[in-house]
Amino acid sequence: MSRFLRTSAIAIACASGWALPAHAQNADLKAVQQQIAALQAQMDGMQKQITTLQERLGEANARAASAEARAVNAEGQAAAASAALAKAPAATATAKPATEITWDGAPKLASKDGWSFKPRGRLHFDAGTISTPGALLSTNLGTRTRVRRARLGFEGTVPGGFGYKAEADFANGSVGFGDVLVSYASPKLPLAVRVGNFETLNSMEQISSSNFNTFIERSTFNDAFINARRLGIATAIKSRNDDLRAELGLFAAHAIDSSLDNNGWIGAARLVYAPKALGGQLHLGASFQYRDFASNIAGGTSSGTGMPSTNQLARYRARPTSQLTDIRFVDTGSFAASSDHILGIEAAAVFKGLYFAGEAQWLKAKGYAAGSLASGNDAFSGSNTAVTPTADPGFFGAYGEVGYFLTGETRGYKRGDGTWARTKVLNPVTKGGSGAFQLALRYDYLDLDDDRLINGLTNNFTSGTTSLAAVTSRLGRGGTQSSYLLGLNWYPMDYVRFMVNYGRVEVTGGPLAGQVLPLSTLPVDQRKYGLDVLQTRLQIDF
Repeated sequence: MSRFLRTSAIAIACASGWALPAHAQNADLKAVQQQIAALQAQMDGMQKQITTLQERLGEANARAASAEARAVNAEGQAAAASAALAKAPAATATAKPATEITWDGAPKLASKDGWSFKPRGRLHFDAGTISTPGALLSTNLGTRTRVRRARLGFEGTVPGGFGYKAEADFANGSVGFGDVLVSYASPKLPLAVRVGNFETLNSMEQISSSNFNTFIERSTFNDAFINARRLGIATAIKSRNDDLRAELGLFAAHAIDSSLDNNGWIGAARLVYAPKALGGQLHLGASFQYRDFASNIAGGTSSGTGMPSTNQLARYRARPTSQLTDIRFVDTGSFAASSDHILGIEAAAVFKGLYFAGEAQWLKAKGYAAGSLASGNDAFSGSNTAVTPTADPGFFGAYGEVGYFLTGETRGYKRGDGTWARTKVLNPVTKGGSGAFQLALRYDYLDLDDDRLINGLTNNFTSGTTSLAAVTSRLGRGGTQSSYLLGLNWYPMDYVRFMVNYGRVEVTGGPLAGQVLPLSTLPVDQRKYGLDVLQTRLQIDF
């Protein structure tokens, strides 16, 4: 195209020159040549501009093609994403983070893959007074205060159905342990397993947390029969609707401690049927424990914690419904026994505002016979002598209670476990309400009398000879205790509770009857006396 333009310009110029007269040709030739040169320069500039425009047009076309390819690719990705979204389950508007923090009385951390962690604890501050009956002289009665529990711990879950829980108790100036365990719950089967330190399937009230029991102290048979936590394993099977739970356990005859000289063991079982009926929640349960006592250790005593006996010496006793004293008005004293077994029954009914509950336990001890011999590692502590009952003695304890929430709450119950649970306050003070008020009555009975123990002989296990203790001493073995309790509880909110208990305790016989009523002419086991117990508690848990 440029060559054509140059040729055309030269042709025009030449034609113009030829048309001029001869005398003017020489004069104007130089001017024409200058015009041609200028025109040539302009043509060269135009050629450069055209070349530049062509290059830019090529680049623009390339960019357009690239953009078109990217648009096609984006459309493909969008279509794939839409298809995947259509197949995926509906999601919430706000995606949850990898670790979520919620509040459940304390901060709880939980991950999507099954990990969780939550701190836990409780503080129970007790204060009260216990009257001194009759002529008894004791410095362990009267007004007392005590930090009953000061526990700190944690609990959580691990992927695969596993869980964990650990609590340490710092009350009483020493460190003890609550539940310390690892658990497993099958995701496919109604099966649960626990391994560690926990209650030996022994009583509904004993297994339930002290945070949720109505009265400050548990029933006296739990105290007397030494129902407690021990090291062991338990396997539970429950129905899918949580109406039925059956559990078997095998335990060492001690809790967490440093003892290596305790070979005792406990086999336990518990069955719970908890249907919803009559407009409320019902509970029926039964439990059984067989406790094989630790062997004697050459006249010494094992150092285990939570032992049901002191080696081959059994002893059953209870406080007067309060842990503010270590005085026991009913006490069998120690006697030679190799084992015991306990049968328990449970019943409860929970309705809106109103509930009923009761339990009973029968204990039978396997005593040594008079004339028995023991030596070497089997020798008893205390100069190898001990009381031997005339036959296997038995003891009994029970309680019944009724409670009512004046503010309309329903007592908490945990289906599937068969235990008491947290009561939900309807109008907590944190929301401008008055909290929950609960009124409860309880009758508690403990019978540690048995003629087979009262008439038992003192046996020398070295020689096999026997002797009969003084009648006053023998009649003081055991005793019965009846307690009438009134409880008033105020729950400002779900995790705080103020408790007031008043109890009238009536005792017949027992080891202190002679000191309480020294002028009575009745046999020691027939002397009756009473005392009053007033106790309060401030409770906070998380």
